[in-house]
Amino acid sequence: MTNGKAVDLFFEEAARAGYPVKMSRNGRQIHFPHNKNIHEGHLMRLIPRILEAGAHVPTLINEVAPGRPCSHKPMRLITEVVRERVEMH
Repeated sequence: MTNGKAVDLFFEEAARAGYPVKMSRNGRQIHFPHNKNIHEGHLMRLIPRILEAGAHVPTLINEVAPGRPCSHKPMRLITEVVRERVEMH
């Protein structure tokens, strides 16, 4: 699976989980509580490491998008679903 397809899966699962996905000057972005966002560029930098078994999602997010603690729990849940979907391909 390409990194671009994995990024698409993150946006699909975020939307399915009820998080708004909108366009910005940085491309698509997932909107989390307290106006904290993760955009395509962040996700491209997270993949493939975030999909590895045992990856610590909050640490990885802090590396590429510091100051977004409100995204940690939802991204952990979204990542679990994306990992399952990636394994099925």
